Amino acid sequence: MKKKPEILAPVGHYEGLAAVIKAGADAVYMGVGKINQRALKTSFTIEDVKEIRKITQDAGVRQYIVLNSIVFEEDLPYIKEVIDQLKEIGVDAIIGWDMSVISLSLSKGIETHLSTMASVSNSEAAKFYEKIGIKRIVPAREVKLQGLLDIKKKTNLEIEIFIHGAMCMAVSGRCFLSHHIFEKSANRGECYQICRHEYDVKIVSKNTGTEFFLGSDYILSAKDLVTINFVDKLIWADSWKIEGRNKNADYAYMVTKAYKEARDRILNGEWETKGWKDLLDMLERVYHREWDSGLYFGEGYFGLNRSIAKEQKLFVGEVIKFYPKISVAEVRIIDNPISLGDTIHIIGKKTGLVRQKVSSMQIDKKDIKTAERGSVVGLKTEEKVRPGDKVYLMKEINSADTIINSTKNKL
Repeated sequence: MKKKPEILAPVGHYEGLAAVIKAGADAVYMGVGKINQRALKTSFTIEDVKEIRKITQDAGVRQYIVLNSIVFEEDLPYIKEVIDQLKEIGVDAIIGWDMSVISLSLSKGIETHLSTMASVSNSEAAKFYEKIGIKRIVPAREVKLQGLLDIKKKTNLEIEIFIHGAMCMAVSGRCFLSHHIFEKSANRGECYQICRHEYDVKIVSKNTGTEFFLGSDYILSAKDLVTINFVDKLIWADSWKIEGRNKNADYAYMVTKAYKEARDRILNGEWETKGWKDLLDMLERVYHREWDSGLYFGEGYFGLNRSIAKEQKLFVGEVIKFYPKISVAEVRIIDNPISLGDTIHIIGKKTGLVRQKVSSMQIDKKDIKTAERGSVVGLKTEEKVRPGDKVYLMKEINSADTIINSTKNKL
């Protein structure tokens, strides 16, 4: 029987947590406090970690805590305190790369994973970490597929690999653009993503001073990783990791669901018959940049990309009440109207994400075809939703075919 890789999903908020659990994640990873690579935007506290621990245990999902940014001398008391608290909470693993985090985590008997920030790129380096007690490594992004297979073969380590999401033009995140411009270090989780900005490019002649304007583009911005078209070649890995702790619940749900379905098709012998193109369609419906295969087959194609998606997300309104016996939500239409046949997302802290078609709406027990702004309607739902949940219209965007070509000559 083929190996069953863990589907490891990113979590940056409670809505995303509920969404990825519903989508079938086996494990989640999240930051806490200030020592993680998403510290600029994370809002999780130790109390959140404790609450989420209960949620993940009830769902049978593993919980990993990321402590993977640079640790200075003055951070050591904080690190010790946090790791003590994580031990008490009983999280499943800590992900780190600074040896202060690694040594403290191991000394507490906590399962410890090595972040990609450590840039392990060969089996000898991997064996060193294995000897000191590391259970799992996330190798450097630069390692090609064959190199990853060699590390797996020559060690007893679990191997976690990225299968989807944003890539950094600095590859392993060792970037100083934010530090130079805003005095906020990307290596401390405070990246302002300067590389994602649009830049004007000029060539200036030193002899004449003449300026040649080449136009505006996203010349530093890396494309997004996608492996859905060759993920069957990654079935050997212990964990498939999805990037995106800063992404919204729509992204977390759709991407997790797509790769879980891909894994199930491979394991069930359905990959050759069902394929992956419908799963790519799912991935293209949420926020992403242009696609790339990363460095699995050689050099990646970085730069010259902009954000694209097949769907636009428009705010509709809010759930006021939910009637479970008839599965109807009372919804106040605040902004964009919705009509029968529209695709909507209903998102909430405990609901996660419900994606469905609008099949039935009523006002004063009379069927309607369109719910206009300012109205309150009874909306038939396919799952339980909750008061306070937000409703969004997912509107199709007419765009050119975005299917990836970067791997077709490499496989």
